Amino acid sequence: MDVLQIPTDRLWITVYTDDDQAEAIWNKHIGVPIERIVRLGRGENWWPEERWEGPCGPCTEIHLDNGPEVGCGRPDCSPACDCSRFVELWNVVFQMYTEAVDGTLSELPAPGVDTGMGFERLAMILQGKQYSTETDEMWQIIQRTIQIARTDWGRELSYGQDPETDVALRVICDHARGAAMLTADGVAPTNEGAGYVLRRFLRRAYRFGLELGADGPFMHKVLPAVADVMGQAYPELHTRQEFSVGVVKAEEEQFASTLAQGMERIGGMIEVLQAKGSTEIPGDEAFRLYDTFGLPREMTVEIASEHGLTVDMEGFEAAMARQRERSRAAVTGLSIHGGSTVATQLQPTEFAGYDETVIRANVQAIVVEGELAESLSEGTEGALVLDRTPFYAERGGQVGDQGVITGEGFRFEVTDTQPLGEAVAHTGRLLEGTVNIGDAVTASVDSDRRDATRRHHTATHLLHAALRQIVGGHVKQAGSLVGPERLRFDFSHHQAIDRDALVQVEEQVNRWILEDLPVDVQFMDLDEARESGAVALFDEKYGQTVRTVRVGGESFELCGGIHACRTGEIGSLRVLAESSVAAGTRRIEAVAGLAAVRHSRDADERLQALSRELNCPGEEIAERIEAQRQRIRELEREVEQARQMSAAINVPDLVAGAVEVAGVKLVASTIAGADREALKSLADEIVERLGSGVAV
Repeated sequence: MDVLQIPTDRLWITVYTDDDQAEAIWNKHIGVPIERIVRLGRGENWWPEERWEGPCGPCTEIHLDNGPEVGCGRPDCSPACDCSRFVELWNVVFQMYTEAVDGTLSELPAPGVDTGMGFERLAMILQGKQYSTETDEMWQIIQRTIQIARTDWGRELSYGQDPETDVALRVICDHARGAAMLTADGVAPTNEGAGYVLRRFLRRAYRFGLELGADGPFMHKVLPAVADVMGQAYPELHTRQEFSVGVVKAEEEQFASTLAQGMERIGGMIEVLQAKGSTEIPGDEAFRLYDTFGLPREMTVEIASEHGLTVDMEGFEAAMARQRERSRAAVTGLSIHGGSTVATQLQPTEFAGYDETVIRANVQAIVVEGELAESLSEGTEGALVLDRTPFYAERGGQVGDQGVITGEGFRFEVTDTQPLGEAVAHTGRLLEGTVNIGDAVTASVDSDRRDATRRHHTATHLLHAALRQIVGGHVKQAGSLVGPERLRFDFSHHQAIDRDALVQVEEQVNRWILEDLPVDVQFMDLDEARESGAVALFDEKYGQTVRTVRVGGESFELCGGIHACRTGEIGSLRVLAESSVAAGTRRIEAVAGLAAVRHSRDADERLQALSRELNCPGEEIAERIEAQRQRIRELEREVEQARQMSAAINVPDLVAGAVEVAGVKLVASTIAGADREALKSLADEIVERLGSGVAV
């Protein structure tokens, strides 16, 4: 505090409820008056608040008193209060225990201390600001929003004059920075993970913009201000700005449409409720308006009030709590294998599949219907867990291997391989015999299927590199599926890739394949790999030692999957389709190796069949189809003319007006706009009705 020159008489301390030792150190050794030391419970001074089977323990925090003038005014106001008077500056966590589900604490063999401070909060304090968004850099983002309000919305906004306006500007500022950082990392709005966080940022900021008078998308115009003030430290904010702006604008436009639907929905809902004589909008309906259609709860309450209705806020909060619980529980797992419960009882499986496809191993566990079992009998489905395996368990987008596991008197067909904690579950069916825990086995991967998969995996890396080279450096992987039949690659980009660029990408990949580039796999320190330029996935968690895959000088990525040894093994790559999967995310589907050969053969066979059907050489098919289209259009016009003529001409009247000449009935008339064929058809119909006569 001497260095930062923060007055010590403004500092308050919080400690855990029964942490006498921490309180004594602060009071007796450091000299903090006892009246400025506050004991708080698990929600404030225990990390983490929720139980988990990892390091945990009490914490102590340093808070800065901003003065009673910015607080709630209560005489007992302290860091325990929710008002803005006290700001947490520093936190010290004493990691002393692990905690069981029932709350039982066990001491760690090597306890530790985790400490840190909020850098932005420190800047806020040193600059004498009440909020971090008022500090020098963030203030420029607020000023940009005020400028947009003036030029685009015709609104004069001032910070510090109206509390609601201030809150809206601070939210927009904070969320603009978050959105800029996420999109610069290649994240696009989705309904899960980091993409969901981005979507909520943008939608919340958009709603606050509406309160300030926004009449359409605006956040994409705020984003460049983030790059202006933070681009020196984060250069990707500049290099990926075009992508970021495009993604944010598309999401805003989509949300504007969704919000309009929400307004229409609440209008219809109010009509129905009033017709029933109800006076309250149900809480779950209000929450649906908020969560699905983006209507702020305040807006729903206001609209309801205008029509003499109230909103069940208790029901709304209950629905909100249920959603939070669902989000908290949305952890992917393998229920068929018993999930994490079974996983915790298993020893890790050694993976030997990078170098071998057939190995000897032992059965360490058997799982049937989510429970551990002692044996597996003939005809039963289940999962075998081995002590070592050549089977690749699905992860990183690459599908799990298939094959067989055999032993004395039994044969187990592996239809899928999935991770089960640090073990590997080989899922399938026992075709014959009985298998028991401890049995010696031979594990054999379907090598043809594995080869097809690894060709597609290396082709995916080349596709990623080609997209970055041709479409732009902002392209980042957003998901993939690599299997034996095809590959699917999702990547960040805000618009469709035109046909010419797609052809260039395909040709570039095939050039690299023909060059037969070496595929080099190395294990490296994570920091070293990143400094060397290895591409990593934004939301992937890596250990300190990572596996890298370098393809010639064209691609360098962190990857744990199975790959070809050289690009020539891939054979060729054919792009099948390019499409949109979400705002800011595109998808390419392609085939490589024998799958590409089969695709080309199938395409040739379809082309030859079409050639025979049209009775023309293959190179003339397009012209022949266009000629037939033209003929169809002409026939459609003739049919339409005939229909119009038929509607305009009263044939019975013409027949009734026939005159007799020399004993022969004659119908003579002038029909405007009819061609030769139409007149001939009309004359035939008239003569048919006359029975005998002449039509001219």
